[in-house]
Amino acid sequence: MDLLENQTAAESVDIVFQDLEAMLMRNIIRHCQDYDQPIATDTWLLQKLAEIGRLDQENIKLIAQMTGISQTAMERMLNESADEALKQVEPALAYLTREGLAGKPIKLRKSKHVQNTMKDMKAQAKSTLNLCNTNMLYKAREAYQKLVNKVAADASEIADKQSFLDRLNVHGTAVTIGAESRQQAMRRCIEEFNDKGIPAFVDKRGREWTPEAYVNMAMRNTAKNTADEVQTARCRDYGVNLIEIDSHSGARPKCAKDQGKIYDLNNGSGYTTDAKGRKVQYYPWNSTSYGEPDGILGINCRHHKYPFFPGMSLQTYFPVEDQEASDRLYKQTQVQRALERDVRKQKRECMLYKELGDDEAFEQSAVKLKAKEARLRKYVGDNDQLHRRRDREQVVGFDRKISAEAVAINKAYTKALNTDKIPLKDTIIHRSVGAKFKNYKVVDKATGVEYEFAAGSRIQNSEVFAGKGTKHPLHEGVAEGLTEQYGGKTSEWQHAKGYGTLIDPDTGEELSAEVHWFQEKSVGKVKFKVKEWLDEG
Repeated sequence: MDLLENQTAAESVDIVFQDLEAMLMRNIIRHCQDYDQPIATDTWLLQKLAEIGRLDQENIKLIAQMTGISQTAMERMLNESADEALKQVEPALAYLTREGLAGKPIKLRKSKHVQNTMKDMKAQAKSTLNLCNTNMLYKAREAYQKLVNKVAADASEIADKQSFLDRLNVHGTAVTIGAESRQQAMRRCIEEFNDKGIPAFVDKRGREWTPEAYVNMAMRNTAKNTADEVQTARCRDYGVNLIEIDSHSGARPKCAKDQGKIYDLNNGSGYTTDAKGRKVQYYPWNSTSYGEPDGILGINCRHHKYPFFPGMSLQTYFPVEDQEASDRLYKQTQVQRALERDVRKQKRECMLYKELGDDEAFEQSAVKLKAKEARLRKYVGDNDQLHRRRDREQVVGFDRKISAEAVAINKAYTKALNTDKIPLKDTIIHRSVGAKFKNYKVVDKATGVEYEFAAGSRIQNSEVFAGKGTKHPLHEGVAEGLTEQYGGKTSEWQHAKGYGTLIDPDTGEELSAEVHWFQEKSVGKVKFKVKEWLDEG
């Protein structure tokens, strides 16, 4: 099997672990949700840490649910690899038997060598997958602990800043401020959490491997080794102990010295002849770098071993007719896989924001998703040998409902690009307080009077008219000043407007006004001001 075939074979297994990763992350975010009633951040942190035991039990059930699926996919992958490899060697062995050059034939289904090889390879693969399960359980717990601790730390930092207090009611309680700051901190932390994901393996250097990267690499190697080993096992049935290692340019140092030679699996050495009667040397198998991670047939090695039949020179390896074309296609598929990973990661971010209940962040993430899908679609369309694989773009939890919302948001965004405006959903001013139920301080610059929105009202007909996503940049220095004061990314700030109902702090009278504000996805809405009063007088 070549690189592309190995990669394709491993996909059925690594996709299962990608699904598991998304399920674990979704469960983590569910446990990070704030409570309906606001509580102080230190109390929130203690309560969240107390949920670790329950989180572990839920994650164990998720892992158990996916284990059967992954092992079934693994066994099917190895069986298919073995079948394909045996198809290549069986005709040659049958010919040797007819010519009296090999031992008595043994039916494939009765081959103890093949049965034991398959048993060993499946056990090895099962052990690898179980290790991934264990690592992901541990790493999910670790990710949750880090996330809630970081949210609490960032929330405290935000709440301590005068700039944050300025965008809250100056009479707000510490509890309310803590709840508000946690929402902003969670929004900041979720992107980092999504980027890192839940690692499936940590190597000796401390590098954390994603489930996709590690499982795919491990299964590719296992599928390749299975193909090699069952061929060798089948040859042992016939008393054929010599093998040939193929060769290719650009081989690793340890592989380069071993490639293109003939070896004796019984570790003998000497000379034999090929079909043309030429004298060829063979070497002991234990003289190679076999068994070393970076050695022959090791991790990510592209070499194969094939039976060598003395006096026949019968080659079971059939080179690709156009190696350059094959390598080019492989490289193209790697670019496609990278673009698919970007799409999946963005879908996962959308799903996490939706699980958290952060609609503003979800809208921003949905726009990014459609841009990444467009890049993938264009790349596949520009390369004739590629085709779209929707199954590799799917994310558990990103269902049809969420997908439809993302499509609608993108349509509105695209339309806005043509009109230089981005429509926004109404902002509900709830009658309660807390992370999900906030009010805003609105300043009338002409008088210096501070107002609040009427509880139960909405900020309607809202739109972004300058900044990120529009053709109109913010005035020079504005975005930089906002970032310095509130945080966030300078490139993400927007200027928005809408219509709302304000309460006169002196009379309690309801007043209609056009209000303007600035917003950034990780910060939220800040610096509300009255642009124009709409009531008579």
